[in-house]
Amino acid sequence: MTNVETTDTTTRDRTVTRPRLSRIVARFRRDTRGTTAIEYALITGLIFLAIVTALHLYADRVGAMYQYIGNAVARSS
Repeated sequence: MTNVETTDTTTRDRTVTRPRLSRIVARFRRDTRGTTAIEYALITGLIFLAIVTALHLYADRVGAMYQYIGNAVARSS
């Protein structure tokens, strides 16, 4: 294969690929199906953060309660 044949093939492939690529990009821009999934993921993430925060606060209070009980038991012994 000579350089001329390689250049012709590469040029031909580029002219075929560009319209196809622009169609793919245009279709990707018009597609809105993924937006619902992204919204659900964001809502789920916020709910997860709220649960983790609540459990962290709950764990601190429960830990303090067990510490108080442990100290009371130690004093009574």
